[in-house]
Amino acid sequence: MAEPKTVRIGFVGGGYMGQLAHIENYWKLPGVELVALAEGRPESAKLVAKTYGIKEVYGHHSEMLKKADIDAVVAILPFSLNAEVVEDALNAGKHVITEKPQVNRSDKGKKLIDLAKKKGVIYQVGYMKRFDPAVRWAKERIAGWKTSKSFGSMLELRIWCGGGAWQWFREPALNAGDQPVQYPSKLEPKWDWMTDDVWSWKGHQGWTNYYSHQTNLARYLAGEDYKIEHAHKTDGGHFILCSTDSGSTVFLEFSTHYHNQWDEGFEVRFNRAKLTAKMPSPLAKRQIAEVTAFECPEKGEAYEYSPVLPAIDGFASQARQFVACVRGEDQPWSPAADAVKEIEFSEQLMRIYQDRKLI
Repeated sequence: MAEPKTVRIGFVGGGYMGQLAHIENYWKLPGVELVALAEGRPESAKLVAKTYGIKEVYGHHSEMLKKADIDAVVAILPFSLNAEVVEDALNAGKHVITEKPQVNRSDKGKKLIDLAKKKGVIYQVGYMKRFDPAVRWAKERIAGWKTSKSFGSMLELRIWCGGGAWQWFREPALNAGDQPVQYPSKLEPKWDWMTDDVWSWKGHQGWTNYYSHQTNLARYLAGEDYKIEHAHKTDGGHFILCSTDSGSTVFLEFSTHYHNQWDEGFEVRFNRAKLTAKMPSPLAKRQIAEVTAFECPEKGEAYEYSPVLPAIDGFASQARQFVACVRGEDQPWSPAADAVKEIEFSEQLMRIYQDRKLI
């Protein structure tokens, strides 16, 4: 049996998330060669490269794309830089994965998706909650209930996130203490209809950075799209009522409160079944969602059960799956074509907030 193709990767960004959520996971995978790192802090870049055996270091992604012999780019940097970096990587014929959110504007996101199709390469966005084995189990269970109709119709899906200890007491990233140089980049212009505040981290950019994980997860679990019916914002949170294409209700509840745990989960209700999940902290290693399903058949006794699954955290599973896609062994579980919907959702929400002067 032939050995699988060695996947040669170039990284753009070697900061906290770049190291602990991504480089570390690819470094552990068999059949993966860490070829290059583009990072604006030269001394920190050398330190990261030496630690993980990355052979080449560059100050800018464009130089890496010209000189490094790589198959794929893992770009983990502020998402305001994604549009240019992704476009350059796709034009160079490289497979690409970035952190979420995809970009700032849905029109640019769609152009990048079209470019990836034209170039015939993988373009994936890091909604790593989709890669949690327990979340995937929950999705399959929900889809089975919807298809069989054994427990009635799907009535509602509720997702909440109160934040908390997202780093989960992880060790600090490698840092030589040098400051990054100004990264030259063509930023996406603000939408004409958005005020500066709505465009800023008070509004659109903050929303997509913090909460697009949950809007993406809701779409993934439901297996269908949904639209906003009502939205309310307070100083402490967002409370949004939506409806799916098939008529089910989606509740999104986001209220920030500080504590020493991570508070996130979801609940799905059918007429005679329910599924609940408590999500792990984003950077917790080898932890997956705690999922419980309850079923009440029309005949017989009701029962409750939980799956026993491998503890492969979302970031580790995501790295494995992206490599499999680059090898042609799988299709993306989190394609950019889905991720652009989170930008569109935020744009719809920001129109509501702006019209009601909530931002």
